[in-house]
Amino acid sequence: MASPDLSQELTCPICLEIFAEPVSLECEHHFCRSCISQSWERVPGDVSCPQCRQVFTQRNIRPARTLANIVEKLRVLKVKVTQPKEEFYCEEHGEKMKLFCEDEERAICLVCGMSRAHKMHSVIPIKEAAQIYKNKLETSLETLQKQMDLSLHSKREGEDGISQMKTEVERMRNEIHSEFEKMHKFLFEKEELMKTELAQKSNKILEEMEKNLKKTLDEMSSVEGVIRDLQSRLEIQKAPEFLKDIQDLVKRSQMEFHEAGTVSTQLPVDIDGGPFKYINVWREMRALISPVPASLTLDPDTANDELIISQDLSSVRFGNENNDLPDNPERFEDGLYILSCQSFTSGRHYWEVGLGNKTAWVVGVGRESVNRKGNIIPSPGNGFWVIGRFPDCESLKIPDVISQMKVKPRKLGIYLDYEGGQVSFYNAEDMSHLYTFTDTFTEKLYPIFNPCNNEYGDNSEPLTLLTR
Repeated sequence: MASPDLSQELTCPICLEIFAEPVSLECEHHFCRSCISQSWERVPGDVSCPQCRQVFTQRNIRPARTLANIVEKLRVLKVKVTQPKEEFYCEEHGEKMKLFCEDEERAICLVCGMSRAHKMHSVIPIKEAAQIYKNKLETSLETLQKQMDLSLHSKREGEDGISQMKTEVERMRNEIHSEFEKMHKFLFEKEELMKTELAQKSNKILEEMEKNLKKTLDEMSSVEGVIRDLQSRLEIQKAPEFLKDIQDLVKRSQMEFHEAGTVSTQLPVDIDGGPFKYINVWREMRALISPVPASLTLDPDTANDELIISQDLSSVRFGNENNDLPDNPERFEDGLYILSCQSFTSGRHYWEVGLGNKTAWVVGVGRESVNRKGNIIPSPGNGFWVIGRFPDCESLKIPDVISQMKVKPRKLGIYLDYEGGQVSFYNAEDMSHLYTFTDTFTEKLYPIFNPCNNEYGDNSEPLTLLTR
């Protein structure tokens, strides 16, 4: 083991640390190369030895190789024998790591900090660096914990959605079975076919939902791992150990997250299908089926006074003059609307409306309390669940689904599921789905009709209630 006297002999008189790259002057005194260079750097002309004050006209310094070898052996011996386990020393110089290089993101010793390698780097005290990175990790931990809360919410939403979807699938299965029981053996093959289609389509949706849930669970597992590592790292008190591999840990803590999609709790329309599943069967096997589309009649007391209603109350069109009808509370004053006499407060209902070649119309469902006297914006928020055909659909908050069709429907099917909260529209000629509103109904609902005006002379045909 090196004696204390030997350590003193190997100490630079300028920095009072063990020599780093020792050099010898002509007077045979020794200094660190960087120390003597910096000492002479500020002196113009002749220089002198900082220890004996001998003056030199030339700045000759020679590497002290033998001394350098002794210093290196002392460092190795000192690190092995005297270095406390809890301290961290520079492998190159054997000095305590008291600085932190922000450019290289690692701890260094004082000698490293004075070297050319770090001359242009940003070097700060190691405790200051530890506090900076501690703040970063605490911020990352807070972000990850918030993400974990969101992931837990997404997980619960995903699990609830899958459960509700399975419940809805079971409900649909029972409904299909009950409908086909009415047809007995004659329609047995139809029943089994529809069950199979439901299973195939719903399984595909459930598979996608479970895939999304698994993705959330996998992400949660990754986040939990990073959180554990961050919490473990934040418990470390010693800055060098705390900053070990800090760049990798910071990168891991800034992981990106996928946005969890919203979970639908209802079967899509192309699976549920509304009434068309059974209407197509009724058309094929009409002799065996007793339910038919609802028979509706128009209510003259609700009609705008510019509308003309047929005597059998089955059709309505725009008239060119005011009919001077009584202004009773039920009547629509500004909008060209009329309700049916029939209303619904529960159950499932289907009816059809003949559109003919009309170029403009509005058809759907309205609640009893809709505004009938002022300016009407026929949106769900105002109690109107309607679609229409005319150029200005968007401004009236009406879904513009008809203008996009190459072949315009001549007959419209409307399906109301009161408890299910759905109003669906179909092209009644081929039962292709057009649009579905989803909402919650709490009051009486009426079929509602608007034949629109005949401003351009091409919309004179009536809207007609169809029965079979």
